[in-house]
Amino acid sequence: MFFYKIGKKCNFNTLKEPIILFMVFFLPGFISQTQVVDGSVFNSAWFNMIYMITVIPQILLILYLIGKKPASQRSLYGLDRIKMKDLISGIIYFTGIMAIILIIGIILTFITKLDHNTIKEMPGWQFNNWKLIPLIFITCLTTGYSEELFFRSYLLTEFRMPGKEIYIITGTSLIFALGHIYQGLPGFLGTFAIGIFLASIFVRKRKLNTIAIAHGLYNFTVLIISGTIT
Repeated sequence: MFFYKIGKKCNFNTLKEPIILFMVFFLPGFISQTQVVDGSVFNSAWFNMIYMITVIPQILLILYLIGKKPASQRSLYGLDRIKMKDLISGIIYFTGIMAIILIIGIILTFITKLDHNTIKEMPGWQFNNWKLIPLIFITCLTTGYSEELFFRSYLLTEFRMPGKEIYIITGTSLIFALGHIYQGLPGFLGTFAIGIFLASIFVRKRKLNTIAIAHGLYNFTVLIISGTIT
């Protein structure tokens, strides 16, 4: 996928911006997967505040870089004001994500004998501080926008390959999934499938809001569910 940019061959000069952004924003998290993950961090208001203070400037930086692109290219990044139809589409895509996770869970249940007790012992997030639900919702939505802005809006546009979208969709989804290896095979496969699903939608619709909302709703739902099974 890294041999094309806007349909043309690229060199390091065209790759360096995405590589630097990835190394600054996401590489530390990818590397730290080898460490023990504290799944209960979202129960802390302080953690949620620090997280947003960290991530929001990252979002603003990518938006700034997109804003410096030629006007003829900016629309490709799918940036627009949130409209009611975006909320509706986001909810619809969210149900699609849940269906994908359900299907993968059923398949893995038969293949690997995945059961309720095994799921409880898997590394993952654990939330039970119900007083923080409004803050958690904002955190999840921020995560949705942060990851979709970079992995879908930014990368899929920076390395757009007319007629060869499957390569960039697969490549970016694989990178996205590698950041969830700590969750084991279910987490990796589920994230990879979600990445393929959302990337395919973005390539067709070029709407960031819809997939970011769907992503945020999924994260929020996973955290709420974690509080009922722990």
